[in-house]
Amino acid sequence: MINDDIRLGDIITEDDNGDIILIGFPYDEGVRRNNGRIGAKSGPNAFRQLLKRTGTVVNAEYEDLDIRKYVKISDGGNIEENLSLEEAHQQLEKRISQLIENKKLPFVIGGGNDQSYPNASALLNHARSVYVINIDAHLDVRPLKEGNKAHSGSPFRQLLEDQRFHQNSSNRFIEFACQGSQCSIEHVNYLRSKSSLTNLIWYQTIRDDPVTPFRSIIKLAEEQNCDIFVSFDIDSIISASCPGVSAPASVGLSAQQACDIAFVAGQSLNVKLMDMSEYNPIVEEYRTGKLITLIFYHFILGRAKAIRDSMQ
Repeated sequence: MINDDIRLGDIITEDDNGDIILIGFPYDEGVRRNNGRIGAKSGPNAFRQLLKRTGTVVNAEYEDLDIRKYVKISDGGNIEENLSLEEAHQQLEKRISQLIENKKLPFVIGGGNDQSYPNASALLNHARSVYVINIDAHLDVRPLKEGNKAHSGSPFRQLLEDQRFHQNSSNRFIEFACQGSQCSIEHVNYLRSKSSLTNLIWYQTIRDDPVTPFRSIIKLAEEQNCDIFVSFDIDSIISASCPGVSAPASVGLSAQQACDIAFVAGQSLNVKLMDMSEYNPIVEEYRTGKLITLIFYHFILGRAKAIRDSMQ
């Protein structure tokens, strides 16, 4: 039978041969360590189930943009389960580093936001200079737990303390859509102490139009020839649209704004890595899962459109 409605599930291959490689990080131990609601370890597999019918592959709204002509998408599977969190972080960094070395673009689905430091670390292994953009209601610069244990609130303190990051004056870390009601002044002051490397863009200053300032950040990174890592904690999206997270947001980005941001990220060929964190299908699976697959879809659309435009 001829398929007259091709969706992403029809074109994603289970290998590493694509241009964009999905990787799952099925761990929420970091969330537990940070006293959050567990369940995000089920996020990658729930995401895949809903991704199958996400689409369409040929989008008439973008002048009949056919994703297949410009982007190949593969599913590279999950990081091995039942490891310690420290072992899982090591495996994740190694896996992402290998993909970047092979000129692939990893798109990592969590799992807790603690995944973002090993992801960033993998990019630092290969990039001369980087922009790291944390789209998040929270700052995630909490100190490590006793015994130097990482957790879902610590990834960007780990990044800022990494010599490869803070010793390169061209590197930048941007907190995007953070909310003052969610961020300890101690953590804000920590970032202020790193002001040569960091920038805080508060949600209240961009809530009517977050896409324009996000696009400006991307453009600045491109002008400086920096590689870009976009880390998207979906608890930055208002819980009316995105309830299935460990820490739902009463206010936040709209679903459309989230998709538009992902589209802009996909359009930049300097974006070498993206992750999405904190999808918790135990809290709520379908509505949230449909949204984050749509965010992924818009990233793919943006990349396909950018490549098509470059060929015209």
